[in-house]
Amino acid sequence: MLQTKKRWEIKEEVITFRKLGFSYKEIMRFFPVAKSTVSNWCKDIVLAKSQIERLQERKKQGSYAAGLKGSKANQDRRAEEVRQIKESAKSEVPLLMNDNFWIAGLMLYWAEGNKSHSVGISNSDQNIICFMMKWFRKICKVSDQKFRARLHLHSGQNEKAIKIYWSEITGISIPQFHKSHIKKEGTGHRKNILYNGTLKIGICNLNLLYKIQGWIEGFIDNMPA
Repeated sequence: MLQTKKRWEIKEEVITFRKLGFSYKEIMRFFPVAKSTVSNWCKDIVLAKSQIERLQERKKQGSYAAGLKGSKANQDRRAEEVRQIKESAKSEVPLLMNDNFWIAGLMLYWAEGNKSHSVGISNSDQNIICFMMKWFRKICKVSDQKFRARLHLHSGQNEKAIKIYWSEITGISIPQFHKSHIKKEGTGHRKNILYNGTLKIGICNLNLLYKIQGWIEGFIDNMPA
């Protein structure tokens, strides 16, 4: 047994294991010595190329396995967070069902809003955009600095003037507008060009998206039969 061996005997066996290509971690499984001790005893040992390659491969596999385990744990934790956000939102629905403003905005978002990645809605109708801005601010409690906007225009439209137009309607400042998407002029005759383009409103808040999804699911569950 190791407990009955003298220190010099343990040292010789550790050195033998190292010469056979074992890693420090593997050696420590067999001998009750600190890593610093193993390193000191084996510092002058030069491993063969094949032994080094084996240790590098084991290290890579260990790191990969640990990475997968950590990634899975993070995924599971986030999935539980999302579930709780949705369940909390669904529990609010019975009280919100009496709020026509909440229902109107929710139905509009259900029909026209982003379904993944971020909260957002696109439209060329200023009344719809204006309504949804009020809904986001009042119902979703989104602060002004959280909004982002992007214009979708046709070639030849006055981008600067249209930005000012939508900024005044939405209350979103010009610096919060992303680079506009401008559709290049094709060879065919263009018809029904939207005078003020289409505005896309974005809110980078995944938790809010899951809350809205929870509201929609809860609304469906509470609809009269």
